[in-house]
Amino acid sequence: MANIKNMQMWNSICADARISISKSLFGLRTNATFSPTNSVIDANIFEYSPADGERLKRLLETPREKLAAAIGDFRPKATVNGNYMAEVCASRDGAFLAVQLHQFTRMSYEPVTDVLLFEGDDARAVSQLFS
Repeated sequence: MANIKNMQMWNSICADARISISKSLFGLRTNATFSPTNSVIDANIFEYSPADGERLKRLLETPREKLAAAIGDFRPKATVNGNYMAEVCASRDGAFLAVQLHQFTRMSYEPVTDVLLFEGDDARAVSQLFS
C-alpha cells in the first residue's frame, strides 16, 4: 500500500469535497475517507508493461457509458519497473475510485491521463482492473 500523500494526484484528492482528510499518529499518518459512505480510502501503485499500459490508457479514455463493456475480461498484469504506472485510490466499500495513469519518459513518470474519478457501479467496474 502506498502513502497517499506521496502520490502525484494528492492535490486532486484533497480538492474533492467528497473526500475527508485527517491526520493521526502525531501527524505522521494521513487518512482519507469517502464522506458519502464513510469508507476509508486505500492508495496503491501498480506498474505495467508497455502493451498492458497502452490498452489500459485506451480503456480509461473510453466514454463512461461504454466502459464496463470495454473492460470485459481484461486484467492487466502488474510488473516490476514497468513503463506505465497507475496511481489508484479506492474506498474499501468499492463506492469510490480515483485513477491516474503515468508513463515513464524523460527519466520520470509523467501523467498521460487526468485524475479520473468514479463512483458506484463505475467504480466497481474499473476497480476490477486493479485487483
